[in-house]
Amino acid sequence: MGILQAVVCFCDDFFCFWWWWCCCCCCCLFFLVSSSVWGCDFSIKGVSSDNTDRLQASLKYLLPTDNHPWTEELRSRLGESAMQSLQALGYYHAGLSWQGDCLMNLQPGPPVRLGTVQVLINGEAAQDAAFVELLTHYPLKTGAIFDQGTYDSLKSGIEALARAHGYFDGRWQHHLIELNVQQNRADVHLVYDSGRRYRLGAVEFLHTPVRLKILRRFVPFQPGTPYDADRLMQLNKNLLDTHYFKSVDVQAEPKQAVNHVIPVRVRLSVGKRNNMALGVGFATDIGPRLSANWSRPLLSQNGHSVSVDTQYSRIQSSVQFSYNIPVETTREDTMQVIYGFQRYVILNTVTDSTLFGPQYNLFAANGWREVSYIHWQRNFYSRTDGSTATSNLLLPGFSWTRTISRGGVDPYEGNQQTWQIEGGTNDLLSDTNVLDVHANWRWLQTYLGRHQLLVRFDGGGLWASDWTKIPPTMRFFAGGDQSIRGYGFNSLGPTDNLGNVLGGHYLLVGSLQYGYQWRPHWRPHVFVDAGNAYDSLRDEPTKKSTGFGVSWLSPVGPVSVDLGFGLRDATHPVRLHFYMGPPL
Repeated sequence: MGILQAVVCFCDDFFCFWWWWCCCCCCCLFFLVSSSVWGCDFSIKGVSSDNTDRLQASLKYLLPTDNHPWTEELRSRLGESAMQSLQALGYYHAGLSWQGDCLMNLQPGPPVRLGTVQVLINGEAAQDAAFVELLTHYPLKTGAIFDQGTYDSLKSGIEALARAHGYFDGRWQHHLIELNVQQNRADVHLVYDSGRRYRLGAVEFLHTPVRLKILRRFVPFQPGTPYDADRLMQLNKNLLDTHYFKSVDVQAEPKQAVNHVIPVRVRLSVGKRNNMALGVGFATDIGPRLSANWSRPLLSQNGHSVSVDTQYSRIQSSVQFSYNIPVETTREDTMQVIYGFQRYVILNTVTDSTLFGPQYNLFAANGWREVSYIHWQRNFYSRTDGSTATSNLLLPGFSWTRTISRGGVDPYEGNQQTWQIEGGTNDLLSDTNVLDVHANWRWLQTYLGRHQLLVRFDGGGLWASDWTKIPPTMRFFAGGDQSIRGYGFNSLGPTDNLGNVLGGHYLLVGSLQYGYQWRPHWRPHVFVDAGNAYDSLRDEPTKKSTGFGVSWLSPVGPVSVDLGFGLRDATHPVRLHFYMGPPL
């Protein structure tokens, strides 16, 4: 009985397996047979790649999903739409055939070309530089293939430019296409009468918590200036950049114009009274870094503001308080009063500095920022050998900075310059006569879209009648992520008898780096760094290093890892560097 049951069970299982296998085979066979009817990889040939892309885009809405069959009716509708799209591209004698089920084969035939092209601007816009530029480079040229899309873009571009420049009474006197399919010729006539240009009136600020004399400095135009939408956008941006307001609504309605002068009204909404920001970072030079900022953007109706910035790392920690006073006659210039404390650790020395003083920030139209200041510093520094020292310095100074960068958080070209000079005398609250000059320069350029060259230079000189009164924070050191890679942060410079780095009178450091855009978000690079901090350019050796690395282009900017090797150095230094941020 047991044997019979086993035989029956085996037969039953074999029958189930055979039935399941047959069903699978039938389903696969049905899919293969029906795929030519139900599934289709649609493609087009016979025209240029650009036109193929445009045709596919115009036919995309007609293509069925995978579970719908390809029928003759569908192919007919696709063919009609393709012919209409080809006519819009200038091909009125095209032919069409199907190869297989899904391959559309097009024969464009001779194109229709432009004959007479007349584009005229009448009215005040005829003297407008923007319209003169448009007429100089408009895309419709005699002999070119007639493209309906190009014609429509030019026509709508003229209308958009007229609105942006305040020609609100503009109208078309002629907009005509004379098409002769037999002669393959199209004549275009576009004549636009702009009428008078509207002008911007006085700006009225509604319900503002800030004095009008402060707000007026953010207005980038005078009453009576020709209307320009970019000027209104700049006004909006200027007001938002103050951080006084949560929202800014600039209104300039042509319907409210009187004698072609449009009144400008600005509605302002005050933002948060207090702003907080926290930050976390890391670099090989300084290790983990924490930062925090508190600010009150609008302290009074005069536009005064206050902020506190703090930063902590194993190398540098600081707290700085700033009281900011806007200058009424300019848009960005400010007067500041600064008070701060800083602790700076340089190898064998810890320096505690207290700083106080006013400074004036001047923003020039050419992009330069000039800072003039008088800073009083009290420095206390202690060394690992137990020795301590103090110094007091009153340092008037000037600095000039300009950054030109294109490409956002990952710039592809630009340059950055910083120049600084400051000095003090023991006749005026300083413990020594001192003069400090420092320059920093960066240059970035990308060639052929992939090859990037970065050049960097740092130089400076420091002269003092009593060198012992100069704190380490003012002396020059070399080595680190942004100096000479392959060496530790601030590990290069003149040393004492025990090998402790003391900092030098002069600094000369240069760097050349070549990077290649290997992948959209990856840029490997090689580099050469050279220089040092010197007491005398003849006595101190110039350190050289080379190496390689890679930058990952993250959404917030480049993240770089470098491996540097010291050259012609008996200690054979090798160091891994990790840092974040753009090169400019």
